[in-house]
Formats: sequence, C-alpha cells, structure tokens
Amino acid sequence: MGTQRPNTNPNTGTQPELLNFIFCNPRGLRPGWRLLIFVAIVYGLLNLQEILLQRLNSWLPHGFAPSRLMLNETLSFLIILFASWVMSLVEHRNLGEYGLPLKNAAVLSRCIRGYIFWGFLPLALLLLLMRALHAFYFGNLALHGDQILYWGALWWILFMLVGLTEEYSLRGYALYTLAEGIGFWPAAVVLASLFALLHTFNRGETRIGILMTAVFAMFAATTLRYTGNLWIAVGIHAGWDWGQSYFFGVNDSGIQLPGHLLNPSVPGPAWLTGGSTGPEGSVLCIVLLVVLTVLFVLFYRKPQKPALVIAQQISRTP
Repeated sequence: MGTQRPNTNPNTGTQPELLNFIFCNPRGLRPGWRLLIFVAIVYGLLNLQEILLQRLNSWLPHGFAPSRLMLNETLSFLIILFASWVMSLVEHRNLGEYGLPLKNAAVLSRCIRGYIFWGFLPLALLLLLMRALHAFYFGNLALHGDQILYWGALWWILFMLVGLTEEYSLRGYALYTLAEGIGFWPAAVVLASLFALLHTFNRGETRIGILMTAVFAMFAATTLRYTGNLWIAVGIHAGWDWGQSYFFGVNDSGIQLPGHLLNPSVPGPAWLTGGSTGPEGSVLCIVLLVVLTVLFVLFYRKPQKPALVIAQQISRTP
C-alpha cells in the first residue's frame, strides 16, 4: 500500500477565500457591492418608468404642467424607496435607518423648521440683499383670487416630492452605504459632486449655479450628520424651491415655471443675480449657503443623536 502524496497545488482551497475577500468583509457584503446592487435596481426601474411615461405621453399635458411633474417625481421617489426597502431586507435593517424615519415624533417639526427657517427665509434674505443692491425687483402680483391658493398648493405638493426624491436618492441609502466604505465626509463630497454633475444637464445652468448645487449638497449632508436624518434637508429643499418657483417667480435651475405669484425683474449683472439660472447662480447664494452651514453646525454643535450612518459604523466596528 503506497503512501498518499500531499496536495501541492497552491490554488486548491484558495479560490473560496479569494472570492470571500473580494465580495465580503467581517460585516458581510462589502458596501461597494451593495451600492452597485442598489444602483442597478434604481437604474432598471427608472428605465421602466421612462417607457411608461412615453406610453402615457399622449394622455399627459405637455411642458411643465404640475400633473406631469408630480407623476414623474412620485414614481421616482417610489423607485428609490422600493430599492432602499429591498436593500433593507438584504441587510436586515430598518428602512428608517437610511435617513427618513417615520417613528420619530420630531419628523414634522424638523421638516417645517427646515422649510421655513433654513429654506424659504434665507432665500427671501438673499433676494432682499439683491434688491438693496438694485439688482433685483420683486415686481407685481401675477396671480389673483383663488389662483393664488390653487397654484400655491400645487407647487407646494410638487416641491415636497422634489425634496423627498432628490434628498433620498443621493443622501439616503447611497450616502449611508458609501459612508460605511470610505467615511461620511468623503462620501458626502463624492455624492455632492455627482449632484452637481447631474445639474449640468439642466438648461440655463451656469458654472456658478453648478458649484452652488455642490455647496448645497454639503449643507444638506451637514444637516444629516448633526440631526441623524434627512427631514430638515427635505424641508430646506422644498422651501427653497417653492420660494423660487412659486412665491418669488424667479428661475429655478434655469427654468421659470408657470403659475408663479410675483413677476420679478432682474436688471443686475449675472454674477450677482444668477442670470438665466436664477438666484442659485449668484455668488451671493454660495456665500449664503456657507454661512448657513456654519450657523447650522453652531446651532447643532451638540447633536442629540449622531447620524444613523455614523452610529451604525461605530456599533459595527470590530
């Protein structure tokens, strides 16, 4: 009976370990792969949404009608929410951990605070400063009677949907997961850059306006870091957009929507007023957002609870 030779093949038994190293870490599937799965789900469903809207195109009003925009934003938000829910099942986590918890009693108050004090009022202050510099005039009323409430309510609903969709898409699951891999602030910078890149496709955008979107994204990420969720950021986003597009009637990312309350005039230079972009393209807007970020940090310098993504990282550190 001969002796059994030892297995000298160096590759035997190493392939499972290599695959495990590539796809997993001590906490499970690596963040990069999880984020890739999330993006694949969202991308696939957004393409289905585009096909659906093309089929319904003949039945939907053209242009920037509220009903068409609301349908698009509602479907987009539901897609992001669905993809986040799928990933919560995969990762055995609560869906609220990705930035939009509903059980918190302060949800409504935070959203209202963000809408009024960090969104609408700062925009009003910016326009008042432009008015003092004779670069902006509020103009006369463009709506009267019931039309004021009708358009105000329609655009309020739409921009709440916009706030939910845009904040949750890049500062929800995406920021949560990317932050686990590279850290919160590097992830916030990466996604702020992506947010700015996406705005380059808006007509009427300028370089200052695109830079402003990146600065705003960092401001929104700061509110997440210091409050633990996205509700203040959602309120800020909605209040700012509603103020621009409806109340003051200025361009928003290069577009002036119908049904605005005021008819403003903007005689000042583009670098000051924002030109075709609207106030978001003004250098004053960038300065304002930097000041708001600093004030927010000072106001919430002792956060009641750290951002969920930070808390999760700490609790999972071996």
